[in-house]
Amino acid sequence: MKADTYPPQNHVLRDLNILLEHKGKEGSTARAPVVPSVCNDRGAMQVGVLATLIDALGATLAARVVQPDWIAVTDLSIYSTQRAKTGEVTAVGSVLRAGRAAVVIEAEIIAGTTESGATSTSIGSAVATYSRIRRRHSNIDIERDDGSHQVITLRAEGPGLSQHLLDKAGLRVIDEAVGVVELNMSEYVRNSFGALQGGVFALMADVAGQYVARTIAHKPMITADLAICYLSPGKAGPFYTRTKVVRTTEDSVLTRVGIFDRGADDLLMSVAMNTATMA
Repeated sequence: MKADTYPPQNHVLRDLNILLEHKGKEGSTARAPVVPSVCNDRGAMQVGVLATLIDALGATLAARVVQPDWIAVTDLSIYSTQRAKTGEVTAVGSVLRAGRAAVVIEAEIIAGTTESGATSTSIGSAVATYSRIRRRHSNIDIERDDGSHQVITLRAEGPGLSQHLLDKAGLRVIDEAVGVVELNMSEYVRNSFGALQGGVFALMADVAGQYVARTIAHKPMITADLAICYLSPGKAGPFYTRTKVVRTTEDSVLTRVGIFDRGADDLLMSVAMNTATMA
């Protein structure tokens, strides 16, 4: 990957300080530190941030498989069993299935690293599907998988985030009670196609569903599981959410979050299912 071309220096992926490591047949890993600027108000890494990490890992794995073609994410599901609150998070991914039309990636999410002698705990899992599309001249370069050990560092220049990731991205909470959040298009959240980056969809669905869950339950709930279906790329903006309560129990709230592009005649870009539980 030409990491000096995409993502640009001022970009959400670089601010997460992601380290991608490809280990040939052993699969790949993506690591990111757990810092306050990527955590919710209960001190746990936003599930939307975990989804962004999974998408970065999955896209890199899938792109290697389909060379010389390219890929686009079509769905991503992430399920957590514990919260990531300190240290770093590592996603360990592999190709579950590679077909002529799509590539499916699975990943285990670990609190800690997979390095020898390190303490680590499995805190969740994820599955993502990428459709195979014809390559364009504007697509970034991904090296063919020749079985060699390769490392890609996505890190911004300078001291790092000086504000919360959601604030820097420009995410605005319009109405907590009904789960309306809004975001303008910018280079910071744009992907290599010029559309909204897949992980940012997850961040919007994470925040919208979480606020509605808190309103319904009157408890400090946070997102635990997130399943996203990508329907259409978002290129205009501003983007906004509509949230509907699907199910409530004593300890969880399930919501459906639609993400729309106001600048494209309110086009429905994505549907996400958010399960929020007690922190």
